[in-house]
Amino acid sequence: MPSYLLEIGCEEIPAAFIPSSTKYLLDEWTRRLTALNLPFSSIETGGTPRRLFVNIDGLELFQADKTEIIMGPPAAIAFNADGSLTEAAKKFAAFKGIDEATLKKVTTQKGEYLQGEKKTGGMATSELIQKTAPEIIASMPFPKSMKWGNNDFRFVRPIHWFVSVFDEKELTFETEGIKASNITYGHRFLAPAKIEVKNIEEYKEKLASAYVYVNLSKRRDMIKTQIKDIESRENIVVDIDEDLLNIVSDLVEYPYAILGSFEESFLSLPEEVLITSMKVHQKYFPVRNSTGKLINKFVGIANIKSPNGDSVIRQGYERVLRARLNDGLFFFNNDKKVPLEQRAEELKKVVYQEKLGTSYEKMERFKAIASFLADIICLDKKANVEKTAYLCKADLLSEMVYEFPELQGVMGYYYAKNEGIDDDIACGIMEHYLPKFAGDKLPETDEGRITSIADKIDTISGVFAAGMKPTGNLDPYGLRRSAIGILSIIEDAGYRIELTKLIEISLNKLSARLSFNKEDVINEVMSFINQRYKQMLVSKNVVAADVFDAVCDKSSDVIKTLNLAKVLTNARNTNEFQTIAASYKRINNILKKNGFDKEFFSDELLECEEERALGALIRQQQMQSLLNEEKNYAVLDELMKFAPAVDAFFEKVMVMAEDVKIRENRLGLIASLRKVFLIIGDLGAIASK
Repeated sequence: MPSYLLEIGCEEIPAAFIPSSTKYLLDEWTRRLTALNLPFSSIETGGTPRRLFVNIDGLELFQADKTEIIMGPPAAIAFNADGSLTEAAKKFAAFKGIDEATLKKVTTQKGEYLQGEKKTGGMATSELIQKTAPEIIASMPFPKSMKWGNNDFRFVRPIHWFVSVFDEKELTFETEGIKASNITYGHRFLAPAKIEVKNIEEYKEKLASAYVYVNLSKRRDMIKTQIKDIESRENIVVDIDEDLLNIVSDLVEYPYAILGSFEESFLSLPEEVLITSMKVHQKYFPVRNSTGKLINKFVGIANIKSPNGDSVIRQGYERVLRARLNDGLFFFNNDKKVPLEQRAEELKKVVYQEKLGTSYEKMERFKAIASFLADIICLDKKANVEKTAYLCKADLLSEMVYEFPELQGVMGYYYAKNEGIDDDIACGIMEHYLPKFAGDKLPETDEGRITSIADKIDTISGVFAAGMKPTGNLDPYGLRRSAIGILSIIEDAGYRIELTKLIEISLNKLSARLSFNKEDVINEVMSFINQRYKQMLVSKNVVAADVFDAVCDKSSDVIKTLNLAKVLTNARNTNEFQTIAASYKRINNILKKNGFDKEFFSDELLECEEERALGALIRQQQMQSLLNEEKNYAVLDELMKFAPAVDAFFEKVMVMAEDVKIRENRLGLIASLRKVFLIIGDLGAIASK
């Protein structure tokens, strides 16, 4: 069956843009072909720095026919008395592209209407693709795009050629003066001549011969194989970071690994500085010896294998890295001359956020939170915790962090160690940024855990108080990440914390600067955090979503919420629990219908045995005290005792008695019962099995 190959040849595309561009080509061609009723068997996309391609297999030569039933106006408007079409009907048919011969009167549930058939399809696939390809190219989104020449067309980089081949024949179109053909080009330096192609197999084969590998997986495999050869030859271990591997694979068309080195004197720098310089700034792979120690070597991935050997490229790689490391060494030695406490005081001059004050003011807020947490978690470490909170942002004013922002916290650790500050405080300074992303490692010291929680809860509280909470996909302050970090640390450490108290500390300090309703902000922040917690727990199948919703407002101690939700998740499908949940909803409906909410009943007015039994259970239950002691299974047992009594009550007792006193007493009884049920949670939120 015919296939279609499209290639967009251009100047070097940033590596970060290639994955999203190839995904867009896949998604958009899939959408367009489906809308055009053009079946296909598969779509493959890929790209290198100089090209993006898409290949569509299993196409037909012609578009499939399609008949669409279209309803028109009422028959009274569409037909004359003699049954002929009115002008309104004819105009309707012309507007919709309907053959008048297919128009007829049909009977529907709403009466008699005009109906016609619109037949589409049968167009040549080549014609449809000729029109679609330029539209997709023009619609491609990029984080940054550019114009060139005298036109208004925008693309990530200037386009130089298009390959467009359908059924092994050239399928031309023209965009902004560039005419599509069956000609592509190989490696810019090693094989720049024209290459004629007629299908995807030939395209890949000829480009590979011209030093271009269009598939990311192929380039990745080549890099890994070359690195393993170097490791074997040199008896070294190369740090193959998967993210870096993907980036480097999209930086080259013909990957060639080169082993380089730098002066041993630079090994006096912190390992993180060396690795950041190599990986983040130069896209080199760091190297370790057989014992795992970082050594003065690296592996760079070139886009060319020079016929004159590797020395020129290696020297270039070494020269740029040497300059970067020289800067790092200068910054490191210079920074150590200024104590962290002095830098912490200088935070008074740095604006954190216009509405929320300076970085120093923010530090004071989360330091107060950290101090409160230390009182209830590790009183013996309170001084350490407070000092960690005081110093943890100081390295933001260091020259090293200014040049290498990725190292904030890390450099604070090394500068603290240089000053002889306690190890746990130094570790806490580094750890307080953790976790930085989902699945990242968590702080291991109390100093790091507490400071991280305090910093993150203050960020969330402050942003909400300032009216800048996240909307949709927009979360410029990373509040969702901060909330997940707080919850992950609490779960991992088993801390018992009432989060509302932490939020309140932050807001109390912020109230001198901002005007806000404290109670509303506390509720909004807790709702925000609970939503993140629900997503975490449900995604791991720890609790049911509706059960979490039922209990999340009972406490701001997330461990307490988790434990109760687990118990109810296990019990929710039992007959007894379903009886209670159904009764709760029934009670709510009765009370709402009668506008009754008085939670009081008199034992003397209980007439039937069934209502007296239910009243006795209400009087005797100890659910609240058991819940306070977190005896969740005992609470559940108490709740389950109500199931037979509730069943018997609703079967034998008429709530809406004629006697007003009896009726109101029974309404008070079930209102009191609802109050008991609410002790464990909002049972109405739990779905029936």
